[in-house]
Amino acid sequence: MKLPALKELIEERKETAIHSLSENFARNKLPLEEYERLVEYIHKIESERELVIVEKIVASFGESGEANEQDEDEDDVHDDDRDYYPIHERHRNSKLSILSARTFTGSFKSGSQFVNILGSSRIKIRKADLIKRRTRINVLVILGDCVIMVENGIRINNKVVPILGSSGTSPKLSKQDANNVSPELVISGTVLLGDITVKLLKE
Repeated sequence: MKLPALKELIEERKETAIHSLSENFARNKLPLEEYERLVEYIHKIESERELVIVEKIVASFGESGEANEQDEDEDDVHDDDRDYYPIHERHRNSKLSILSARTFTGSFKSGSQFVNILGSSRIKIRKADLIKRRTRINVLVILGDCVIMVENGIRINNKVVPILGSSGTSPKLSKQDANNVSPELVISGTVLLGDITVKLLKE
């Protein structure tokens, strides 16, 4: 029995998505565990709406993200902040939450990326974790939620772009003194059908 046209097209697009995902896995852009979870999810897809979201997820692994580090105003760039990484190094610094809940702590390199797909992630950042005066992280959330908990005394520059989602910074962090001594955390990225919240870290 021949599949209806739409269902047949969805199956073809699913095969294409898995092929693209396999290529990204072969290039070490995501670990085996996350790759297997995503492939399993793709096999279960039945609607075009779900497929469109997954196609965006797969495409995100192939994006270089080079523009993220170069969109600052001239007055907003410091000499000690020009730590742009080659593509393989960016993906080495990627932290993934796919169909799972994860918490990330420890020191953070400028340029680290956090990808949250159909999951929940918590990022805890203390002043001692920030090596440079300004640290940039990139966060991608699709159908999930991410809470970034920041220690008091860190200046926050939230540049996340929400698409059918939300992104916000706690007023307690927004009112902190913007002096030249405090380390600065620049948060960029995108949230699609999800939520990114930046709030004060409480011990």
